[in-house]
Amino acid sequence: MTNNLLVLQSDFGLVDGAVSAMIGVALQEEPSLGVHHLTHDITPYNTFEASYRLFQTVEYWPKGTTFVFR
Repeated sequence: MTNNLLVLQSDFGLVDGAVSAMIGVALQEEPSLGVHHLTHDITPYNTFEASYRLFQTVEYWPKGTTFVFR
């Protein structure tokens, strides 16, 4: 990772602590990360939808940004 930017995307939704847990784990590994959210409303297990959301946004992020889909 060259710029300490982490973009998260998931099918977790926002009604429980799953997204927060993901952020906590990332920050334990690297406290200086800039954590951002693409979306957490992907239809469960819909890899096409997830890839399309990434396709829509990836070009606007600086080179070296790390994207995580869970």
